[in-house]
Amino acid sequence: MSQLIVMLDKQILKRVAVKTTSITLGRHGKCEISLPDRTISTEHARITVIRDDCFLEDLQSTNGTYVNQQLIDRHLLEDGDIVSMGKYQIVFRSEQGLAVQLKRLSLHPKLMDTGYPAWLQIMDGSKSGYIIPLRGERIVLGNQNTGQVLIECSPQGSYIMRETGTMNNYRTRTLAPGDTLRVEEVTFQFHLKDHDANSSNNTA
Repeated sequence: MSQLIVMLDKQILKRVAVKTTSITLGRHGKCEISLPDRTISTEHARITVIRDDCFLEDLQSTNGTYVNQQLIDRHLLEDGDIVSMGKYQIVFRSEQGLAVQLKRLSLHPKLMDTGYPAWLQIMDGSKSGYIIPLRGERIVLGNQNTGQVLIECSPQGSYIMRETGTMNNYRTRTLAPGDTLRVEEVTFQFHLKDHDANSSNNTA
């Protein structure tokens, strides 16, 4: 079950289990998550649960809703996302398994858009050969219980992998074309569009 951790000044105020299909966040006391702060709108944002996914939507708030410091209108929440509203932060935690994530994120190679700057290729398992496009947004694979990998694009265009193991060890590295990474029992290989194109030209 997913969970929302409400924080103020780095202190945990409460934990809210996501048990319903809709959760409203805002200044009003009738909101499921009430956040008393003048800079927060009466009904600021809403989380809607659709099957295994949780979508965060800004309700045309005055000061906006931010996820990982990025202003959003609608956002598919991933494990570890930090939602900012006024002086509050809400950390989203999900126990969603890798199999569910792959079902949602992966594409058959024939459906691949040539505009993707980078992607992960699944090397084994039932989704072997499928790809996960890296469009610039953050991608999270796995969860904190089984080990988690987070990949995000830096402003310079490089792809940074942050890996958290089950023993709370933490590693960060910049991915290079051909690098492999493993999450649970699945191996992934990193591909960069420009590099792959150059390799094809060199071998032609």
